[in-house]
Amino acid sequence: MPSIDPSLAALLGRVWSRLPEAAARAEAMGFAWAAVSTPFVRREGQRVVGHVGVIELPLVIAGRRTSVASIHAVCTDPERRGRGLGRALMAEALAACDGRYDTVVLTTGIPDFYAPFGFRRVAEHAFVRPVPPAWRRPASSARVLTEQPEDVRRLHHLLAERAPVSARLGSREDGTVFVVALLLTWAGFSRVHYHGALDVLTVHEVQGRTLVLYDVVGAAIPPLEALVGAIGADVDRVLTLFCPDQLGDDFAAEPWDETRAAALGDTAFAGLMARGPLAVDGTPFMLPALTRT
Repeated sequence: MPSIDPSLAALLGRVWSRLPEAAARAEAMGFAWAAVSTPFVRREGQRVVGHVGVIELPLVIAGRRTSVASIHAVCTDPERRGRGLGRALMAEALAACDGRYDTVVLTTGIPDFYAPFGFRRVAEHAFVRPVPPAWRRPASSARVLTEQPEDVRRLHHLLAERAPVSARLGSREDGTVFVVALLLTWAGFSRVHYHGALDVLTVHEVQGRTLVLYDVVGAAIPPLEALVGAIGADVDRVLTLFCPDQLGDDFAAEPWDETRAAALGDTAFAGLMARGPLAVDGTPFMLPALTRT
């Protein structure tokens, strides 16, 4: 199983202090970041001073199985900024994507840097609907997933067999992006719950009277009523950070932006940008929260 080059890990750690540890923990569980990310780097001697990563992201978009390229971890050594390294590496990475992928995506808080490369901002939406009182009942089988071997084996199995959480825009990714995103966002599996009766994982939390669903992982996606019952939360509404077409009707789309993300505790909002066609562009959608690189 390939590991991240130590000199690259050192650069990533200088820019994002938690990333090397998250990648190492994921690798220990059998989800190797270096196996899915193609690095484009600049070196000065043995020191990596610039990086752009490209991940092939298998998705379902508008009912069609496809793959897009996902740009991630664009960074320059803090002591080497302002010399054009990032722009040169972006050009190199995109040249490698051209002809292989129709669409390249990324998430960022600095969209102006990427616009000259042909990326455009893409509006996203969260989805909300009320929870009828009859759906609320005590959970019978939910438990928090751990990093113990039995749970890691279950995680591998469910991710390998996963049905896309949405037919409009859902992930077919086999787990490395999912696991690293979990570790970076919450430093562990505290929001990941296994529901034995349904044989699915939910990534969720309850904020006030709102059940926030980040993802559902299983061979089949249960209806929302079954999920709410299995979770057992006493809530008034559900908010999903993915398209909820597999969960049923009565969802309303709400524009997703920095203010709304901050209300859920996300202080590092990154908006979606795309280069090339995106079949759901122009209608309410969201790239699933744990599919973002």
